[in-house]
Amino acid sequence: MQWFITKKKSGGKVSPQRLPLFLAGQALASFRDSGYSLSAAISEVVDNSLEATARNILVRMDEEPAEGRHGKNRVWRISFADDGSGMDDGALHRYPQVGHSSRYMRTDTIGKYGVGAKLSALNYGRRIDVWSRTSSASDWRHVWFDLDDALAEEELANGQSAGIDPPTSKPVPDDLRDLLPDDAGTLVVWSKIDRLEDGRHSEDFKSLVGEVKKELSRTFRYFIDDGQRIEVNGEQLLAHDPLFLLSGTWAESVLDGYSKSESSQDMGSAFTEENRDAVLIADEPLPVGTHTAQLRVTLYPPAATRSRQMGGDDVARRMRIPDNEGRISFVRRRREISYTNVPRIFGRRVAEPDRFIGIEVAFGPELDAYFGVRHVKRGAEPHAELRDQLRKELKKPLKTARKILAERWQEADRDGRKHLGEHRDVSDVASRKASELPALPVAPRVVTDPVQAFEDLARDVLGPAAQAEEKAEFIARERNRPFILKTVDVPGQEFIDITHLAGQQIVRLNARHRFYQDTWVPLTELVDAKPGTLGAEEIRRRAHRVLDALSLMLLAYARAEAMDPSSDARYGQLRGYWGMFLHTLMSTGKDEK
Repeated sequence: MQWFITKKKSGGKVSPQRLPLFLAGQALASFRDSGYSLSAAISEVVDNSLEATARNILVRMDEEPAEGRHGKNRVWRISFADDGSGMDDGALHRYPQVGHSSRYMRTDTIGKYGVGAKLSALNYGRRIDVWSRTSSASDWRHVWFDLDDALAEEELANGQSAGIDPPTSKPVPDDLRDLLPDDAGTLVVWSKIDRLEDGRHSEDFKSLVGEVKKELSRTFRYFIDDGQRIEVNGEQLLAHDPLFLLSGTWAESVLDGYSKSESSQDMGSAFTEENRDAVLIADEPLPVGTHTAQLRVTLYPPAATRSRQMGGDDVARRMRIPDNEGRISFVRRRREISYTNVPRIFGRRVAEPDRFIGIEVAFGPELDAYFGVRHVKRGAEPHAELRDQLRKELKKPLKTARKILAERWQEADRDGRKHLGEHRDVSDVASRKASELPALPVAPRVVTDPVQAFEDLARDVLGPAAQAEEKAEFIARERNRPFILKTVDVPGQEFIDITHLAGQQIVRLNARHRFYQDTWVPLTELVDAKPGTLGAEEIRRRAHRVLDALSLMLLAYARAEAMDPSSDARYGQLRGYWGMFLHTLMSTGKDEK
């Protein structure tokens, strides 16, 4: 289709004149809202450096102080330098041209559309300058595109589209010369940046740079692992691997720091080398159409999982573990293009333990359509059929990973005596109220040797390896309490065990029982969570889970009574006492807690 305008000639006749289809300045001003995050925008330039076989890639973000009393600090320039093969004049001239790529629509390269580096730059700034050379003997050649100049040019040219001038020899600004490689390479500079003031994308400059480092270290983890060096504001990035399979990573550096610090003393051997190997749960092909992707699932190493309620502490946050909850890493030609939650993939609502499960789907450009890859190389949206297939393939590995994690935490609970003193406060409250309850029979119905009873209790709570002095202190502390409630870790499906002594009841709860896991564990995590770490939806989910468990406990008890044909006669008085005692002790707990 062709569009025409009319133009009068001297004789009064009207002659059509062809219009340009694309007004570069105005169109690019519209494209400034392409939706790039800053990290994704910077990644587009890094992609080009990697395609040019660069071994060293430097990124520098420059901050400008606020002007005036109410101004904000802002990033005013972002520079990229690499030691790749560089561009000759022909390639350099076309660098700012939207739609041009020497790899256009190829399936054996990272990029293929020819728009990423341009649109990502204009998403944040209004000017792009590029210097490049192909050898140390060549001059640094320069091209540029300024959006403001293009808009002015189009206005003056009565609708004619702006263009790009040929490369010229131009010195690199003095304050950027320290970024230049000694031989061939390229320098890209974004300036006239107007969308990176403090508080817009991050609280401040330090936080903004930190976020960029984190994202780039994960996005290009396989290239960093291969030896490519990416530096942001003077810091060389370590690969951040959400599967915990690579070596020499960011997480390992965090573990190294904690293993040598005093803050790790209470963790025992948690951070030692033998605890740093992830469990590879699945590594299998994923058929997609006539092609194949690769699905990998891992469970984080013991040094990362440690024990319950540590998934959000300082160590976990520094290792970036909370970021991983429910996320899948989609990797296209070894370059991550998305790290996101995919709706309804996990088979149930995502829970906190899922942050310790790494999931990666790797594929080639020939599957772009299946994974919903867009020209901005940001995000992946598997189509419905692929999403269903992925959910099915993940079902077994997720179940296996969750089971291993639960067993690992149970072992940590036993080793760490996690439940020691868990019920001490409520036992103290109940003991103070015991004198107001009806007196017990003179002789208990079950005759048990008190000395042996407390020896057994000390062994169950403290573990068989406990020293004699420690057991004696425990028994002395508990010996005279009317109520003793302890959580122990024992096999079997029995949930509660009661030992009756003269004037005393020793109650054991089994930490392995499903009821304990579905009531005490989620409630304890709520109590121990730092303010703001759990959202309202997560709190509601856990509370609902506990209410269901309490209801099922009552139904299970009713069914157990029904196993005795004389249940009403035998248990009627029991239920009456139980209700009365519960009412009394609950009112005490409410007043004193």
